[in-house]
Amino acid sequence: MKKARMSGERLVSRMEENLLIMAVRRGMVLAIPAIMAGSFALLLLSIPVPAYQTFLSGLFNGAAEDVLTLVKNATMGVISLVLLLTISYSFAQLSDRRYCGILPVVNLCAYLIFSVDVQEGITVRIFESGRMFNALLVAVLSSALFLWLVKHTRLRSKSYASGADEAFNRMTGAIWPAIAVLFFFALLNVTVSLFLGRPDFQTAFSDLTARLFSDLGRNLPSGLLYILLMHVLWFFGIHGSNVLDDAAKGVFGAGMDVNAQLIASGQAPSEIMTKTFLDTFVLFGGCGTLLCLLAAIFLCSKRKNVHSLAKMAAAPALFNINELLLFGIPVVLNPIYFVPFLCTPLLLTAVSYGAVVLGLVPCPVNTVEWTTPIFLSGYAATGSFAGSLLQLFNLALGILIYIPFIRFSQSHEQKRMNRHIDKLTEVVMQCEETGVSPVLLGRSDKLSAMARTLAGDILHAMKKGMVELYYQPQVRTDGTVTGAEALLRYRNGVSGRYLYPPLVIALAQEAGYSQELGRYLLEQACKDMEKLERESALPVQISVNVTSSQLDQADFVDVLRGLLEHYAVTPQNLGLEVTEQTALSSSRLMRERIEAIHGLGVQILMDDFGMGHTSLLYLQDKQFDVVKLDGSLVKGLLKNERCGDIISSIVYLSESLGFSIVAEYVETPEQRDKLRELGCLNYQGYLYSPAIPFDQFVAYLKDNRKGKEAE
Repeated sequence: MKKARMSGERLVSRMEENLLIMAVRRGMVLAIPAIMAGSFALLLLSIPVPAYQTFLSGLFNGAAEDVLTLVKNATMGVISLVLLLTISYSFAQLSDRRYCGILPVVNLCAYLIFSVDVQEGITVRIFESGRMFNALLVAVLSSALFLWLVKHTRLRSKSYASGADEAFNRMTGAIWPAIAVLFFFALLNVTVSLFLGRPDFQTAFSDLTARLFSDLGRNLPSGLLYILLMHVLWFFGIHGSNVLDDAAKGVFGAGMDVNAQLIASGQAPSEIMTKTFLDTFVLFGGCGTLLCLLAAIFLCSKRKNVHSLAKMAAAPALFNINELLLFGIPVVLNPIYFVPFLCTPLLLTAVSYGAVVLGLVPCPVNTVEWTTPIFLSGYAATGSFAGSLLQLFNLALGILIYIPFIRFSQSHEQKRMNRHIDKLTEVVMQCEETGVSPVLLGRSDKLSAMARTLAGDILHAMKKGMVELYYQPQVRTDGTVTGAEALLRYRNGVSGRYLYPPLVIALAQEAGYSQELGRYLLEQACKDMEKLERESALPVQISVNVTSSQLDQADFVDVLRGLLEHYAVTPQNLGLEVTEQTALSSSRLMRERIEAIHGLGVQILMDDFGMGHTSLLYLQDKQFDVVKLDGSLVKGLLKNERCGDIISSIVYLSESLGFSIVAEYVETPEQRDKLRELGCLNYQGYLYSPAIPFDQFVAYLKDNRKGKEAE
């Protein structure tokens, strides 16, 4: 069982990392704002209450209805166009970002060429939901073909204009690949029309299925086949309801007319498998019986982003409008939901058919609008509360089917996220060793999507106050706690783990909110210091890491002054810690800013201090009050005599120039004793404590003071 689960996860991972699937799914995500707007417009237009419809049609002399219709037509009415453009853009983003602008244009032209009937010409109808198969086919095939021609053939313009804009030269190089793609789809259009006698594959398939179901009639096997085909099409992003619309109306829809005639002649209705039967007992929440998925998400999903999406999708789904769930989660092209998306409606079809055959529920005899909510539709269709009870049973059964797959999805997402986080962490660590700034959001591989996700999660967590500060104590040689370093900690909700702090900082810098993060952390430290001074009467110096870019801000000193005054913090108890890697400029403006910070009473510390040229220049300018020894010196102290010589020299400089020294990464008594011999008397490291939450730090501090008093 465990091996099967692992192989299933590997299969899901390979499918999710497939370029074509990634492009389609990401394109569907980009379409969510348009889908959301269209869904709500459709919802407001379709509420099946006669009094409401009368009110809406008369509101502002019909102008309100016109506004909703315009929004619906410009979004859901051209959903194939929307998805064509978003998928094309996503394909270029994942393959070659230089063509993000031109690829949607080429694909739009290709789609028009492929979809237009030469005799009929261009109409808005070719962009409706019923043409989604065409849109997906063209978006994927045209994108792949165009980019392959650009990269792997000599079929490109040889004209190159020296001194011209780079974009101009790139576009001239795309002329012949674009021409080749457009002519290919023109030939494909003509070929399809000649061989199939129809303008496209989708129309031919619709005609074929209409004849098939007409021959099969209205029975349980034909109903199951209809539901199966509809959901297979929907899973691949094809609007199954529209493709099979002729069968739905001509075959299953006609069943209600037969029942009406039988009732009128005093006979019992005979047709169970009707369109109203399927809409009422199987397709509540839309295709896939997605109201069951929605309820299951609220019951057992722990992913906040999925919960947020489910909340937005709840109102439309109650009225059987489910595009937001289909494309947002997504269900479409999501291998995890393939089985429940197909099996749930198939099982409910069989169960509901059996309930009617056994006489447990009356046969639906009243036509009900497809947007009628669950329970109301069950009663309206059958004229009995038994119809509503059957819907309740089906809802519970569908929830039970979806729950295991939601849990599997959560587990899979967590594992996938942890793998990508590990890889991103490795990238940051490698860049730390080489001194190069990492590129995370701008990568051209699959890690870029995860980097963007994490950057968004961190920003959201910061705004919600969920980015934390932990405190690692600093201890004098006599055992007295003299201060602590405030260290950033962020626990990602989906992965369930704390991210490597430099990764968090790198993502914030690249995403453009590092200044906001820096201010947030500085303010959080001041809040904690206020509590420490007011409630505990245990003042110690707290050092907060800042970047040179923060200090470069013109209003930094004013912001710092404001925080000190607002939280009534003793300035001497606050230190600003800067690493040598973020070396401060020696400009006059920066020296004046350092002086202004010192004027507030705040100390400045240099982290990772060595004996480099830059470090000594900073000491010469007296910019720093405290230096923290480079960790490599402390780690190599017991094995490398030169580390001891360097530390001894720094101690001598500290005595001569009047600054204090703190040794980090002190993990053993032997390291501490050697540092003491060399004259370094302040330590920070696991020998005393790891970084701990603020409440634990306060308790640690109190215990330390009690112990010193007892001595």
